[in-house]
Parts: sequence; structure tokens; C-alpha cells
Amino acid sequence: MIKSFVHSLFGERSPTRPPLFISFIWLVYLAFPLHAVFKLPFSEMIIGLLVIALFAAMYIYSILHERGRFVLLYVQMAIIVIFTLKVDPGFMFMGFYLTPLTGIMPTRRKFIITWISLFVFLIAVLVVYRNELTSDDLISVIPAMLIMLFMPLAIRFGRRSKELREKLDIANEQIAILSANEERARISRDLHDTLGHSLSLITLKSELTERLILKNTDRAIQEVRDIQATSRAALQQVRELISGLNTATVETEIHNALQLLAAANIEPRLEGEYREGTITPLINNILGMCLRETVTNVVRHSGASCCTIERISMHDSMMLIVTDNGRGIDEQPTDKGRSEGNGLKGMRERLKLVEGKITMERQGLKGTRVSITVPYVNRSSISR
Repeated sequence: MIKSFVHSLFGERSPTRPPLFISFIWLVYLAFPLHAVFKLPFSEMIIGLLVIALFAAMYIYSILHERGRFVLLYVQMAIIVIFTLKVDPGFMFMGFYLTPLTGIMPTRRKFIITWISLFVFLIAVLVVYRNELTSDDLISVIPAMLIMLFMPLAIRFGRRSKELREKLDIANEQIAILSANEERARISRDLHDTLGHSLSLITLKSELTERLILKNTDRAIQEVRDIQATSRAALQQVRELISGLNTATVETEIHNALQLLAAANIEPRLEGEYREGTITPLINNILGMCLRETVTNVVRHSGASCCTIERISMHDSMMLIVTDNGRGIDEQPTDKGRSEGNGLKGMRERLKLVEGKITMERQGLKGTRVSITVPYVNRSSISR
């Protein structure tokens, strides 16, 4: 029992109250009302001692427990009022015991009510004893009253500041967790896009090599060398992804896309161009990764014989359009119920970073048109 009491004094405490040893220091000031009570007749002295003991017990309980604190504060205030009016005006200084209890009230409503009550009590004392208080008395009384009034505010604001810091710490922890999850998702998307593209190219070239081994040995050897170069490039891309140094660009991915389309017996076409200096590194990287995923989908799923990559620079944005003449997409739009693959989800999430958007639609009776639009000024530059 003693151990638990000592732990409650100096160990962990509830965030709704100050350390107990600081709160108990105030009990020393009960010496002044006790001194006044000992001067009373014996019967009144006994009653006074019992009331002071009750006051101290309620004060300690109110500090330790939130339940009943509001009611007990008014009981203590009533005791102070009675002692001040019946025994000695100096008992008003017991109002210092009400200040920490007021400051740690659990709700703002209770805090405001108790603070106003304390203010009314102090003003009432000044009014009642206005004719008895000398200028010397006022010099000691007024500062004490101001301390009684401002101390609850300081405690309240201190608690509020601590609560905000704790919430900020929790928010920072959540941000760290979300950032880690987002980084895992980014790595997953990048691995999907990078390896999916490279492995598709290796698969296509391997199939082509198999057909050429007996027909055209020299061409087969060249395809094998291309497979080796592609696998080395894929390994390097994976290393860059792991180290966070993925530097995919539109021009690089266009070059790779034209090779991939040609290897898949899809006629590649390139149209338009971007204005010099209009693409930031961030937009360049995002557009490059989106182009890689789009062309990979054309090779895998479209069954097209021709694919056009078009670059368009407009007044306030740029577009990258990939059009094929394959089997087309479903009539049902992707944002109204048709499930999206990881590739399309990854493109949408990347484009959100720069306030871009992607649309997919049928191209006439046959084929698919994918439009990627990105504004020149991205969100990160605006925030600066």
C-alpha cells in the first residue's frame, strides 16, 4: 500500500492533473487557517478542525479522482465562504486550493462555470470587506486574487498544449506508418511496371528467337543479345528502384516502347512533340512510367496491329495519347464499376501527385484510346 502511494506521488500520473507532490505542497498552507481555528473557543475549535480535515480530504480526493470533482469544488468553496465570513477574512486565501481543481476540470463547460464562480467569490469578498480592508491589505489581497484567477487559466492552457503535442505525436506516428505503406505500394507499382515491361519484352524476343534459330541464325543471335541487354537493363532498373533512383523519362520510355511494339509485330507510330523545357523531372518520370504501363497493356491485351504514341503541348497542360486498333475496351467505364488492374491503379495514383488524369475510351468501332493529361504547374510547386 505504501509502495503504491509513493508511486502515485512520484511515478506516472494521469494527464488530467499536475504531479501529486506539487498539489500536496499546498496543504502546508493549512497552517494559517489552523492557527486561526486554535484561537477559537474549544467547541468551535473542534468543529473548525473537523471541517478543515474534511476540506483537506476533499481536496486530496478531488486531485486524485475526476469523478465528483465538480461537486466537491463547490463544497470546498462553501467551506471557504463560511470561514471567511464567520471566522476571519484571511480564510479567503484558501481559495488557492480551488485554483488547481478549476484548471483540471474535465470539460470546458465545467471549467468556465467554476472559474466564474471563483471570480464571483473573490469579488464578493472585496465587496463585503470593502470598509475593513486598508490600502496595505489591498496590496497583498489584490495580487493574491489575480494569481487565483490566472493560475487556472495557465493550468488549462498548459494541459491543452500538452494534449495538442500528444495528438501531434500520434499524428506524426500515423503519418510515418502511412508513408511507409505508401512507399511499399510505390515500390510494388514500380516493380510491376518495370519488370512487367522488361519481362514482356524478353518473352516476346525469346519466342521470336525460337522461331529464328533454324531459319535465320544471325538474326537469332542478335535477338539473344537483345534479350541479354534487356535483362541487364531490368536488373539495373530494379536496383535503381530499390535505391529510390528510378529515372524513367518520356523519351527513354518512348524509345523502349517503339522497340517493344516492333518486337510484338505491332506497327509503332510516333507523332507530335513537347515544347522545350516544359516538363519538370517529376512530371517526366511519371509520364514515362505511365507510358511504359500503357504500351505494355497494348502488347499484352489489345491484339492490335498498329499503335500510335502522340505528344501534344497545350496552353496550360500536356497530353500523352496512346491509340491502338485492337479489340478495344469494355463499354462500361472503369470508374463506374469495371475492376481496374494494378497497372491502371498505379497510373491513377501517380498522376494524382501532379494533379493529372487518365481516360480510356473506345477508338471508333475498334481500338482503344488512352489519354494522359498533366498540367504544367504541379501541386508541389504551388505549395512553395
